[in-house]
Amino acid sequence: MFMARVVGVVWSSVKWEGLQGLRLLLVRPYHLDDLVAAGGRTGDDGVPPEGLNDGVVAADVLGAGPGEDVVIAYGHAARVGIEPALAEGEAPHAPIDAAVVAIVDRYQVEA
Repeated sequence: MFMARVVGVVWSSVKWEGLQGLRLLLVRPYHLDDLVAAGGRTGDDGVPPEGLNDGVVAADVLGAGPGEDVVIAYGHAARVGIEPALAEGEAPHAPIDAAVVAIVDRYQVEA
């Protein structure tokens, strides 16, 4: 998992059937140095999105929006985050690799 800033929304009129009705966000991961420098303040505190990495498209079922800081799960953990009620051995229906699993209010980084 990693922390990221939501920088936009992705719209797609043609997509894999398993993605129908799933909201897609464009997020930019933070470096640890950026989190230390921000001192626990999140995007809604007016911290500029400096030092952000390349963007990642992530599925969102929590309702995060641009400017918010979020926790992103990757791989199988992301698919479970979108479809938590999968039966044992059942394959996920959405072909995703990243998902918002938390909207960050605050965080603390020990020096």
